[in-house]
Amino acid sequence: MGQRKLISVCVVLMVVLSCGLVFPENFTEIYRSGVDFEDSGALDDALNRYNEALKMAPQSAHALAKRGELYLRRGDPKSALKDLQQAVRLDPAYSAAFTRLGFAYNAVNEYDKAIEALSNAVRLEPTSSEAFNTRGFSYNGKNEYDKAIRDFDKAILLNPGDARYFNNRGFALNGAGNYEKAIEDFDKAIKLDSSNSMFFNNRGVAYMRLKQFDKAIEDFNQAIDLNSKYSSAYHNKGQALSGLGRHDKAVEEFSKVIEMNPDSPLLLKDRGTAYYKLGEYELAKNDFEKSIELDKRSAPAYAGLALLYASAKDEKFRNPQLARRNSEKAISVAGPLAPEIYRNHAEVMRELNQNQEAVSALHKAASLDPSNKEVQELMSKWGITNQKVAEQKAPVKENPFSSLW
Repeated sequence: MGQRKLISVCVVLMVVLSCGLVFPENFTEIYRSGVDFEDSGALDDALNRYNEALKMAPQSAHALAKRGELYLRRGDPKSALKDLQQAVRLDPAYSAAFTRLGFAYNAVNEYDKAIEALSNAVRLEPTSSEAFNTRGFSYNGKNEYDKAIRDFDKAILLNPGDARYFNNRGFALNGAGNYEKAIEDFDKAIKLDSSNSMFFNNRGVAYMRLKQFDKAIEDFNQAIDLNSKYSSAYHNKGQALSGLGRHDKAVEEFSKVIEMNPDSPLLLKDRGTAYYKLGEYELAKNDFEKSIELDKRSAPAYAGLALLYASAKDEKFRNPQLARRNSEKAISVAGPLAPEIYRNHAEVMRELNQNQEAVSALHKAASLDPSNKEVQELMSKWGITNQKVAEQKAPVKENPFSSLW
């Protein structure tokens, strides 16, 4: 009796599977053809195959995960999230699906959810270098650089031949302000893959932070040679040229990238700064105002406009009231950029002969970031000692790659 019941249950299960998959061998064939299309770069054909496979077997965690991965490649992380969330619900032991899910959360800047998914991936498959690498990227997104570096260390230990892992660890080291070690990692990434424009761009940023502007420009030029549409490389090259005082050439680079990204508040602010240093005040004013029009919380643009109104050599642009108003607005919206904005406020107040307020602003900048070299240089230039810096809280660091995420 018990044996007949078992046979009956098996028959029912076979019928259910047959109804759900229709023809299992066709499902496998279609799914594999989707993988082949994806590998060849025919993403539309691959998506059609995965859709067809999932009509036949809607509970296939692998098909859902592959379609989710494809959506990520197509730049559609929201659709990817739906598929990957369903995949891990169907198969909670599917570590690769958790890794892809973490990647999808990274793509929409939901780093805490990404870390949760990737921690599951690491728990299920502790030898997955990609899971550690992707979780390190999540920690980078949260500016938790020490945790990011530890994950990249593990990824490199598991797979030392992947150039991306060295690049990503260099990224974290750069964020932590350890530029020399970051350059060492970018060197290793470039040695493993000298065709990747991002590696040269990122090393250029590290050189720029060390004020080695000539080396930075060499790297940005190499990045542009590899990818003539790499907007960040043009932008960073402009910043490096400004660092060398070549503001006219900086304007040229900023203008190139603004053609690619005409609605970028950051780019307009940077070109405005270059125009200001060239004494092209009308052009500078227009760029700062356009930056603010695009982003009402663009603290650097308010700060640039304030400095222009306070210190322009052409008297028709001098306006103490607008200088103060814009500088105070910059402070009110500054957020983590506050040390730089307070330093700028100090310069504005100095130009307006408000020396006590200028010194107070500079002390505030130093208390927010005691390691800020520009602040310390300005204090030295003005003959100011800052006895309270050591007692203040740890610095708030600006992410040097903020425009590259």
